[in-house]
Amino acid sequence: MKNAWFAALFLLAPLAASSDGMPAAPYIQVNGHGTLEVIPDMAYLSLSIEKTAPEAAAARADVEARTAKVLDAARKAGIVDKDIDAPSVSVYPEYGCESAAFSSASGGCVRKITGQHVSRSVTLTLRDLSRYGELANALFKAGVTDLGNMDMDRSDRRALEQKARALAVADAHDQAAGLAQSAGVTLGAVYSIAEQGNNFDPRPMMARAALAGSSAASPEFLNGKIEISADITVFYLINK
Repeated sequence: MKNAWFAALFLLAPLAASSDGMPAAPYIQVNGHGTLEVIPDMAYLSLSIEKTAPEAAAARADVEARTAKVLDAARKAGIVDKDIDAPSVSVYPEYGCESAAFSSASGGCVRKITGQHVSRSVTLTLRDLSRYGELANALFKAGVTDLGNMDMDRSDRRALEQKARALAVADAHDQAAGLAQSAGVTLGAVYSIAEQGNNFDPRPMMARAALAGSSAASPEFLNGKIEISADITVFYLINK
């Protein structure tokens, strides 16, 4: 990814005061960008178990039974309990049109409850990516309704974010020094520096698994990278 570099040079006359927090002296403002591309070593999997039945109790019993199998499969794949998030179930009615019953007031069919929908979401933190295929197959066999894309991550992401910030600072300084040289002035001290927010780009790394019961091979895990970047804004004073 190409770095988007933006810089602006401000040569302002000294001001008595600045009410908006800007330097009350000539300054150079630059935006610095730093990017790291690294291979992920962990992932977050979000999955759901769902069932619709005429009675909520029957739907919930089915969901809870499959959830127990899902949690067992996760533990067998080496996922410890602290890396498993399985909140309580949610229940809501599903509606359909009652046959041969229409409401002129609503201009359509009369809604009727056709069943109770029960769902439970589970989030797993997988710290050994080599076991993804094994885990995905086990989850489908356990009755997962939907296995969404993984969110890739790094266990040392905070340290990598700091490295990205350091690259952004170096980028900002290089830009400011170049602007100062071009303008025939001397770059002074940093007046302020602010981070614009960390950017984290988890790229899809795997092919979807086949549904339970399929004879397909284990889901393929594709090697790739994630991008961790930082953007900062720096104000440098200009020496007299």
